[in-house]
Amino acid sequence: MTTALKLVIDLTQKLVRFPSVSHQSNEAVSQCVADELARIGFDVEWLSYLDEQGVRKVSLIGKRGNGAGGVAYLAHTDVVPAEDWSVDFCGAFEPVEKDGRLYGRGTCDMKGSLASALIAASLVPPEKSNPLYFVVTSDEEVGMLGAKKVNGKSRYFQEMVENNTVGIVGEPTQLSVVHAHKGGQRFHVSAKGVSAHTSTTEGRNANYSLIPALPAILSLRNDSETNPAYQNQMFDPPTLSWNMTITNEPDAVNVTPSLARLNSFLRTMPNVDVEPLLSQVEAVCRTYGLEFYRKESVDPWSVAPNAPWIQSMLRIVGQARSQSVCYATDAAVLQRLESIMICGPGDIQQAHRSDEWISLEQLSRGVEVYQKAFTHSFDR
Repeated sequence: MTTALKLVIDLTQKLVRFPSVSHQSNEAVSQCVADELARIGFDVEWLSYLDEQGVRKVSLIGKRGNGAGGVAYLAHTDVVPAEDWSVDFCGAFEPVEKDGRLYGRGTCDMKGSLASALIAASLVPPEKSNPLYFVVTSDEEVGMLGAKKVNGKSRYFQEMVENNTVGIVGEPTQLSVVHAHKGGQRFHVSAKGVSAHTSTTEGRNANYSLIPALPAILSLRNDSETNPAYQNQMFDPPTLSWNMTITNEPDAVNVTPSLARLNSFLRTMPNVDVEPLLSQVEAVCRTYGLEFYRKESVDPWSVAPNAPWIQSMLRIVGQARSQSVCYATDAAVLQRLESIMICGPGDIQQAHRSDEWISLEQLSRGVEVYQKAFTHSFDR
């Protein structure tokens, strides 16, 4: 095992041991990252805020070196919940190396990537990078709220925008270069009723108001899967991937529910206008006396695959062409940084699982790729 691989395994394990699930504070793991950055010569900008539940969240931006341009690495420290963790030889936040893999919540998405970039930066003499930034956000998994704070408040990010810094979002792509990803639009359809004990006739079941509208909404969903107006062949699948869930409040079979809500999520795409589709859903809601309201949205993101910084990164990783992906990243929020791409170790198929893991080979390659990228003079 090489020294660099040992270092990146140790640092990934250290980061994973912080249970920074999005509904909890990420302050402790952010302090750990800030300490690592300071240790290797970075100045750190600390952006702290309280989320809607009053929980302290932190995004940070590190900078080392002077001059214009340079390279930025972008990551997040929050992770998805781990209540369904299924690995019997380790806990979700007790990472274990086994059979060429490192298991634990966040190993793949995306503390392993962050560790690879930090180790790479530690191996680059400060005078070789001109300058080098780290953007490490909170709440990426729940609406990219930390990135929104960075976009609006960070002086270092504003400097990156003004100086056309090249950004590398380290989300798991198996170190392939990505030039586009989908966004997201959430919306709800709600019906109101009256709660009561089901042994009485006092209640009014909200489901009975929602159910008649479901066939029309399902028809719109099915049409969106085949209608060319709602497709972009850049992606696989090329559709909005409209998903629905239904929730009740209260959620007990011996209580008449006073609220029935259809929750929907569209994966939006560049050059696809979903407004006509949403207008049709609203029209259905008016017909059946239901409430319609939108939740937060995330824009799709794309740059030209022949963009000079994309071509430069392809040469670094030794690949012929870039690709698109169907998930979203902080790049959607930080689009003022024009020269941006996605390239990170790990496979998205290994993320958000009850046995999340990343291969040691990907961690090692991540260090190598980022070390080259951090010293590269990118075309723009």
